[in-house]
Amino acid sequence: GLISRILELFMRETPDSTYRFWLASGVEAFLRGSDYRSQVLLARSGMLRHLVEGVLNTQCSGNLQTNFDLLGELVKGNPEVFHMFNEVLDARVYPRFVEVVTSNLVDSNVFIRSVLLSLEFFAPRLHHFKTLGCRYDMESCKMRAFLQHNSLRLLRDLMTVISVDEVNQENVCCLNTALSFCIFAESHQMLARYITGIRMWEVENGKQGQVTSNFLSLVLFWKEYYKYRGKDGLSLEVSSGIPYSRWKAI
Repeated sequence: GLISRILELFMRETPDSTYRFWLASGVEAFLRGSDYRSQVLLARSGMLRHLVEGVLNTQCSGNLQTNFDLLGELVKGNPEVFHMFNEVLDARVYPRFVEVVTSNLVDSNVFIRSVLLSLEFFAPRLHHFKTLGCRYDMESCKMRAFLQHNSLRLLRDLMTVISVDEVNQENVCCLNTALSFCIFAESHQMLARYITGIRMWEVENGKQGQVTSNFLSLVLFWKEYYKYRGKDGLSLEVSSGIPYSRWKAI
């Protein structure tokens, strides 16, 4: 169909092509409104491997963010695509991939949020997935292991990757990703432990109060930012599956 043709053209374009961005926008819009089977179809069409290779080889930040955003939409909430993704992240690819993720949080944070949301969605449904014949195995999921071992570090870095003076419509997503970590940490009774861990890191590194005060300023900005943007708040709720009331409560 049309989307297959657009995807074919997208994967054929060079990283510096101006057409690539517009083709990516079309694919991303399709994915946001797609169903489970469409995600699997696109992943099997070569898109999954193409995006991972793009993340590993992209030098331009704009292209890196495009690859991460598309990858996040492709895997989001889909255990079968997660299984395929896990196979792509072999012993050679995985360490390089997570290094790019952690070193480029402004570009990768939306992808990280998609992974986090997906894992939280999968956890209570694993038995159901097995009865449907899904191949996804959470115990061997590399991205789950990555988040388990690096969640505190990722949260800390997301809390400081931007300041109030730097925040804008393009990077406010970093704040939303940090807040999503806090929301799920609270639901698992881990938020207090995270805060304690961050404060200990501040003291040990001679940066007492710097991380937490920067994040507090960002949260106050966030409350004002979304206060008069009802559509943005609704969009955040729909894309995350988290009621807007939980975002505000955190």
